[in-house]
Amino acid sequence: MDIIVVNDTNIFIDLISVDLLNDFFRLPIGIHTTDFVLNELTDKSQSDVVQKYVSLKHLTVKRYSETEVAEIVSFQTTCHNNVSITDCSVWLYAKNNGYTLLTGDARLRSAAQKSGVSVCGILYIFDMMVEVFKIIPPDVGAERLEMLYQINNRLPSREIENRIREWRLL
Repeated sequence: MDIIVVNDTNIFIDLISVDLLNDFFRLPIGIHTTDFVLNELTDKSQSDVVQKYVSLKHLTVKRYSETEVAEIVSFQTTCHNNVSITDCSVWLYAKNNGYTLLTGDARLRSAAQKSGVSVCGILYIFDMMVEVFKIIPPDVGAERLEMLYQINNRLPSREIENRIREWRLL
């Protein structure tokens, strides 16, 4: 497992909303998150489904000590882009370990990239599931991406339209 990603909350929520979380965990990559992200999943059904992958040891959770929490809070005070404590927890975890950060949050993406962290979003996951590892067929990828865009219209429309068009032709 050469690729290790650190998930932000919005990635889990997006994948759950289009019923692709199970397929995401079929990817041959290491999937990590932080205890802050798990605590941010306040919808019980979302929390329960993510906890299932923790129990199965498919999801590694970084649990921060009090000292580490103090470091995250201190780090957040140096950030001038209004990122949350949860954002800082995944950003620092990815940065300190050389992992890729998975987020759909534009402010977090920008700040993390400026600090040298590799950052990808939900389209990277779709590309991995459809094109790289062929976990889901292209027509299913197109259908679920279209569903996701209807739910989350902050996603890049041109890139989504291109993928949907391409995957429907396959």
